[in-house]
Amino acid sequence: MRAFHQTMSNATTIDLRLKSVFDLTDEELQERLRPTYEAMKKEKFAKGGYITYYDPSVCPTTSHAVHEYADRKDLMWMDDKYQEHFIKTL
Repeated sequence: MRAFHQTMSNATTIDLRLKSVFDLTDEELQERLRPTYEAMKKEKFAKGGYITYYDPSVCPTTSHAVHEYADRKDLMWMDDKYQEHFIKTL
């Protein structure tokens, strides 16, 4: 069985994985989660799905969200009855 340190590729990755998530800066946490996020995104897109997130730079209110597909991003709006409505392709 290989030791933990032998399986990691660089010192930065090792340091981030050994630190508690509560001790990480926003940038460190983002870097630590990047491989998991990329794998999840790849799997979702391979199945024809999408991921949803709020982006304050394109969403005018919290009732808006971005649906990201493998080939495009759509701005969506959710009404009071929780029905989603297409606004535009970004």
